[in-house]
Amino acid sequence: MNQFINFNGSLLDEVNPVVKASNRSLRYGDGLFESMRWENDRISLADYHFERLFHGLDVLQMERPPAFTADYLLTQVRELCKKNRQESARIRLNVFREGSAALLPVNNRAQFIIEMADLPGSGPEPLRLTVYPGEKKSTGILSNIKTNNYLIYIMAAKYAQQNGFDDALILNARGSVCETTSSNTFFVRGRSVFTPPLTEGCVAGVMRRYLLQQLPSLGFTVQEIPISLEMIYEMDEVFLTNAIRRIQPVGRLGNKEYPKKAAVSQIVSFGQKAL
Repeated sequence: MNQFINFNGSLLDEVNPVVKASNRSLRYGDGLFESMRWENDRISLADYHFERLFHGLDVLQMERPPAFTADYLLTQVRELCKKNRQESARIRLNVFREGSAALLPVNNRAQFIIEMADLPGSGPEPLRLTVYPGEKKSTGILSNIKTNNYLIYIMAAKYAQQNGFDDALILNARGSVCETTSSNTFFVRGRSVFTPPLTEGCVAGVMRRYLLQQLPSLGFTVQEIPISLEMIYEMDEVFLTNAIRRIQPVGRLGNKEYPKKAAVSQIVSFGQKAL
């Protein structure tokens, strides 16, 4: 049975074509997106998602109409979930620039598509990671937002799969840890938690932001510092975060094993209960 999507506020059968070959997101990756978790008639960490979205639109210099607010988008998501009869879902909100196929846009108006899918299962735990050697990520003004140019993540995911791993660490141009293909990275030593700062080029993850605020209340000290590959092997535990799967422990990075210990178990349990 086909599902419905939301295209600029209209609910359409997903088989209906909604963009032309000249679409700027298709041609140039001229847009961004949010992946959000819908449960219990709400988006988890909705305020963080919409703040990041609107900041990203400002960075890309896209114009949004006055009605394009967090409340409006939340209503659109709720109506789509109701139409598709899904109480929980993974929501993808894709926003792209309207305009011609020419490189320089004629206007900067934002258009959007909302899609939904079943939430993924728990997946393999703990995860097995490798380091992607093929490309490095920049640390410029686009690095913290979720743009529609996802090539480095696709290639890193393929590299991990081809080499028998679940995911891959992506390094920045300085050779420091940036993130994985879909998650922010956290490293634990004792009761100290370390994660790369946004200046290292990682996406400004909503779950990352939430944990940075909450971990001190669990008795952890938190430091945002550049993480070298050498430092990784000195850590006791590693875990990943994103808005859909929330918190996932890592059991192996290359040949380095990370036995499951109390710290990450406490953080995983907290994430499941708090959200």
